[in-house]
Amino acid sequence: MFFSSLPRKALIGLCILAAPLAFARPRAETGAERPAQELVIGDQFDLQSIDPADGMLDDTQILVYNGLVEIDSQFRQVPGLAESWEMSPDGLTWTFHLRRNVRFHDGQPWNAQAALVNFKRLDGYPGLSDTASVDTPDDHTLVFHMKQPTYNLSSNLARTMMSMVSPAAINPDASLSGAVGSGPYKLVKWDRNVEYVFEANDDFWGGRPNLRKITFKVITDAQARASALESAEIDMMSGYQSLAAVKRLMNDSRFQIIKRVQNTSAVIFYNTNRAPLDNLPVRQAIGHALDLPSMVNNLLPGLASPPEGFFSPAYGDLVNPSVRNPQFDTSRAMALLDQQGWIRGSDGIRRKNGAPLVITLTYGAANTEDSLLAPVIQDSLKNIGVDLRLNPVEGAALDDIQETKNYDMILTGQSFIPTDDPSFNYQRGYWHSGSYYKIYTTPSLDSLIDQLTVTMDTAKRRDLHWAIQKEIMDYAPTLMVYHRNSIRLAKRNIKNFDISSGCWHINRALKDAVIE
Repeated sequence: MFFSSLPRKALIGLCILAAPLAFARPRAETGAERPAQELVIGDQFDLQSIDPADGMLDDTQILVYNGLVEIDSQFRQVPGLAESWEMSPDGLTWTFHLRRNVRFHDGQPWNAQAALVNFKRLDGYPGLSDTASVDTPDDHTLVFHMKQPTYNLSSNLARTMMSMVSPAAINPDASLSGAVGSGPYKLVKWDRNVEYVFEANDDFWGGRPNLRKITFKVITDAQARASALESAEIDMMSGYQSLAAVKRLMNDSRFQIIKRVQNTSAVIFYNTNRAPLDNLPVRQAIGHALDLPSMVNNLLPGLASPPEGFFSPAYGDLVNPSVRNPQFDTSRAMALLDQQGWIRGSDGIRRKNGAPLVITLTYGAANTEDSLLAPVIQDSLKNIGVDLRLNPVEGAALDDIQETKNYDMILTGQSFIPTDDPSFNYQRGYWHSGSYYKIYTTPSLDSLIDQLTVTMDTAKRRDLHWAIQKEIMDYAPTLMVYHRNSIRLAKRNIKNFDISSGCWHINRALKDAVIE
């Protein structure tokens, strides 16, 4: 990398905020007492940090900070602190033209030198890993010279962790002395695990925000959030893992459900190195036995969308339209198992050489959606003679089990898709021999992924995405379960809030929202 690494703190302490911010526990206000254009949101998560690169809640930090490139509500790249950019035909040089007349919240100017200070702080982060050097021909131009052809630099710079901070707020150890960005709101209060408050930045380069104040109240329980919305203690609530609350409020005329299909999905991974799932027809039979669209529509109305492809439809034409889960067909599922010598006994369970067809499904016990789906998956597989055992575990244990591959089937979230291009998912996540989890890898799949890494032609890249997805799904090491929805439940007088597909950008459009 072109900068030497700086030591980093694992977590920014609350004491950093003590000087500029107040922390008294506030008296709850009712909707009638709040001035116009002040919004209160119930969220299950605390702010966690003031540093976008070190633990700050992603979907909220975008109110305070900007990146060079940003992702809009429809999951497309749009200008942020860079007005425009271009890539050389060989992918070795990227030029970014910076927005002029922008200042951070503390009055410091945004320019090429401020960007360099931030890149030095971010040394070692994935978004800059392929960068050899950065030139600054003038105060408003950045020229990136890449180690190898790089198509996804603009996508990498759109990651929320790559947000720009005022150089004056960066400490010698690379931590932050304050939450000082260039975004539409300023963080003015953080009472840890209680609430965090933002006030409008009237000098925001994108125009004066409509909402003058936004308060996030930390309400971890979904039913408690729903009660707070009903009693007008809050105006809007997160719908994440809130099925009962969504069902309870969706037909209440006082409220609206604001949602969009998210970029993240839930998947089942098979352990293809462990019998009986090392057998392709067995994996295919399981897929044919599960009517996942009906399960999702019936069990998770509003919270999720049925699986449509290898990735969420948010990824547009990068998703191969011909790559799908096995079609629901119990007759086909049973025929496949019959052909493999799994014979159904009088108790309904199949056996082969005297051994029963027993498989364990591991999933997160705290995940409401997955906990609802697991018993229905169990019943569906029982219909074809599979004895599916359920193994709900806590979040940390789920991660350990996935990493050590100590599972038969695991229902989990599809990770390693941080921006608008899912290449990172293949290369670093699951499908390359150098990836983290290595769910399924082959020399031919490595070759396709390596080609994608250095291919600069957009049409050829789409073809490679399609080929990678097809090769993976032909082997059936995974099953798409559902695509998550970004969800907010809100009072009906809240307008112009276009919720984002990107799970890290949900609150981005609050800057455009208005209370009528």
